[in-house]
Amino acid sequence: MRVCIMNDNFYRSSGAAIAIRRISRELTGVEYFIAGCRNDGLPEDLSWIPAHRYERFDLKTSNPARLANELVRFKRWFKRQKLDLVHCHHRRISALINAWGIPVLYTGQLTFPHAIWFRLLHPKRMTAITPSVAQNLRETTGGEVLACIGNPTEFPKTPPFIDLEKVKNSAVCVGRLEAVKGHKHLLAAWKLLLDRGHRYRLDIVGEGPLRGELEEQSRHDGTSNLIRFCGFNQNVSEFLGNSLFAILVSRVEGQGIVTLEAAAMGRATLLTAVHGSVDLIPPGAKLTNGLAYGNVKELAEAVQSWFAHPDDVVREGEQFFHFLKHSSDPKMVACAYRDIYRTIVSGAA
Repeated sequence: MRVCIMNDNFYRSSGAAIAIRRISRELTGVEYFIAGCRNDGLPEDLSWIPAHRYERFDLKTSNPARLANELVRFKRWFKRQKLDLVHCHHRRISALINAWGIPVLYTGQLTFPHAIWFRLLHPKRMTAITPSVAQNLRETTGGEVLACIGNPTEFPKTPPFIDLEKVKNSAVCVGRLEAVKGHKHLLAAWKLLLDRGHRYRLDIVGEGPLRGELEEQSRHDGTSNLIRFCGFNQNVSEFLGNSLFAILVSRVEGQGIVTLEAAAMGRATLLTAVHGSVDLIPPGAKLTNGLAYGNVKELAEAVQSWFAHPDDVVREGEQFFHFLKHSSDPKMVACAYRDIYRTIVSGAA
């Protein structure tokens, strides 16, 4: 069985790109090829892809003639490689390839508002990474979702030991420095906490166009000695290990890999109540979670409460660990996709 796994780009800070890399590494019984599109100047990580298995097609172009040429080129490449299926993680590209008569499995990574073009052109075969993303797909397409398969992340057998004395005043936020991730609100909350006399430390790990603006906001607020901008780092375990909990206050999410990585380190994550993220909060969680996006006062109060009850935060972290461990197992995730590939190729789906 030969499968093309496709995304718009393989930006090194993209959760979907990281998930594809991890899935590909664990696939057995599948010969995979990787396809991308224009990367818009973003730093990509292609180091894990065998050179003869990667090709780029400009399927995001707004030029109709170029788009038609690229679709023809893609179809020729698909046939030349004797591929059976395209597993696409990008909504618009999946619809284009589907309309071109190529068998597609679309994995929904995010939720979107209803769009007539996608309702008409969406691939018949779809999966989603969380239940709320699956529900969004059903509502916006009228189609069925074959399965919910989460993003892959390695977990140890048991939650790591947390040295409370070392981490009790530290938190971490991992994510691209883009408006959708809500960093401006997080920094504003840290200013409120400082005004109340709290000197909590915050590591911000990630790259993106807002870094300069965010650093200036921190300097203006007087929090620059509390907030550290750490830049891009492919391995975030050290930052998580030096923190009591993680924070992800996005406006839009799918299933944040950073939340899974935090859970694997026994850390709870303070989240906004958006599709995808709400599916990661363990049932019975006792700490305030699932916040309104953009509500700085509510965010500051939640952060203050979490820091005030470190033992409860550690227990919550254990709940995150046990709640997310099984569904995040990379071998299980890859196996679930392989079984769906086989079902589609056999004509049973």
